Amino acid sequence: MLCLEWFVSPLPQLVTVGHAVWKPGMQHFSRSFGLYDVLFVKTGCIYMAEDNREYEVRAGHILTLEPDKTHVGYRATEEDTELYWVHIKHDFAKSSVAAEQIPWSLVLRKGTDSDREPVKRPVYIPKFGKLELEQAWPLLDDMVRLHDRLAVESVLRLQLRFTELLAHLQELVSLTRAESRSGKLAAAVASYLRKHEQLPFAAEQLEKQFHYNLDYISRCLKRHTGMSPLEYLRHVRIERARRLLEQPEELTVRQIAEMVCIPDPNYFSRLFRKETGVSPAVYRKKRIGYS
Repeated sequence: MLCLEWFVSPLPQLVTVGHAVWKPGMQHFSRSFGLYDVLFVKTGCIYMAEDNREYEVRAGHILTLEPDKTHVGYRATEEDTELYWVHIKHDFAKSSVAAEQIPWSLVLRKGTDSDREPVKRPVYIPKFGKLELEQAWPLLDDMVRLHDRLAVESVLRLQLRFTELLAHLQELVSLTRAESRSGKLAAAVASYLRKHEQLPFAAEQLEKQFHYNLDYISRCLKRHTGMSPLEYLRHVRIERARRLLEQPEELTVRQIAEMVCIPDPNYFSRLFRKETGVSPAVYRKKRIGYS
């Protein structure tokens, strides 16, 4: 399945949501505007074209029409067709990617105290295809109801339902993916490194374990997690160090460095600061209130 890749924050903005039952003979007018128009067909079929590419949007299908492209019904409906539409504004650049190529295990940088802007992170929405939308219909019904009777007290509930809808669509996309060979290898390597985080990093052991040379293993892991094997192992160790620093026991930074197999405390502190934006001592103070 082809998907659109968006980056947030800011989150996509809900403009409007609607529901209708089209009678036979109805046909969508021609339009080009600066919004995404996401169509959900519950029953029947509508016939939509986007810049001359035709789509038969049947029951259980979703179609995401993109901004500034020409959208037009190229054929009238032939049966009663129940559908929902959601207009979304999101001005940031987007790209297209196949679901099986999405790096679902990509390790994303966390926000830190030194950040002054939100970190950009990817989210995905299906372009076109049939999905198991049983859980989407109640969300869409609730959105339509809240939108039609919008009051101050329901503004945030409408936004919450909209965000839940986007999250559910991404979850459905993740369930449809046919994992690539590189994705399976990356998942296996990541699992191996987590399981053996206490062992020294050894390239030859990885090659022996997975029967590929280190260059190919590294390319696969980096494609799906954003990290080389050594970087991923360091990330796992720093995550464990975070958890140890959050414990009430007053382990020293040197002790924690040794426990996560980075025995040089100065090198450990540099890695920790690079990963988190703060020193181990500052992190501990902020998380458990030590003074």
